Amino acid sequence: MKHYILVNPVSGNKKGLKHGIIAKKLLNKYNIDATIVVSEYPKHLTKIAKKLSLKHKCRFYSIGGDGTLNEIITGIVGSDSEIVVIPCGTGNDFVKSISKFMSLRKIIINSINKLPTPTDVLKINNDKYCINILNCGFDAMVAKNVDYFRIVPFISGKMKYNLAIFYTLLTNKNYKFKLRTNTCTKKGNYTLVAIANGKYYGGGISPCPDANVQDGILDVCAIDSTRVRQKIILLPKYKQGKHIGLKQAKFYRTDFVHLVSSKDFPVSIDGEVIYTNKLNIKIIKKAINIVHI
Repeated sequence: MKHYILVNPVSGNKKGLKHGIIAKKLLNKYNIDATIVVSEYPKHLTKIAKKLSLKHKCRFYSIGGDGTLNEIITGIVGSDSEIVVIPCGTGNDFVKSISKFMSLRKIIINSINKLPTPTDVLKINNDKYCINILNCGFDAMVAKNVDYFRIVPFISGKMKYNLAIFYTLLTNKNYKFKLRTNTCTKKGNYTLVAIANGKYYGGGISPCPDANVQDGILDVCAIDSTRVRQKIILLPKYKQGKHIGLKQAKFYRTDFVHLVSSKDFPVSIDGEVIYTNKLNIKIIKKAINIVHI
């Protein structure tokens, strides 16, 4: 098996390459020869991971955030290659669903003799994948607005996310959706809809506390339309996972989700924001081999 360290150089306040070099030295210490590959443009790691996986079985060390991991899984879905997730991004959320550790050193040391675990992935509109959580509406706009604060020095990823929440609150926008699962069809105005594979996003928010990346099920949290004052009251509870039981919050467990609107709406896929008026989402069971630690 070949070992490759795939680095997003702008992750972690541009410390991605530094983390990659540390990872390589640590792997060398345990007699593992790993090659560093640095991303040069968006989606570059998808091409690299796909090309390498077609040649031989690989163990990829993903050094970046959830967006970096998304690029890699998109390139290797269905292959027998493996991923070790090393957090070095703004939120670093997916790793919290599969690892007891957050430090590069502990993750690498504990991954060396660890076999990968087949892990579920979401497929979206037949051309995109999501490993963690897909958000529509308010929190997708938050993900987009985080970009305004990425260049602000000396503040944490969590603080950047909190600033983006406040900024997004100023617009107080809600979204009209038709939501269909394998158990129900609902039409209405929503603050947000979160479709979860992993447990956390946005620096630790847990929209669906029962989400599990190995259970073959989509967990959905839909928050009804709210006013600014209601948002101010609800969002702290949502961030703390205390929204269970609130009348505005509806939960579904399903095999698929169809979400349609008359207008394009914002969607955040592992932190990447797109706009569309239709989503078809299904679960692909055990699609990716990820080392759980």
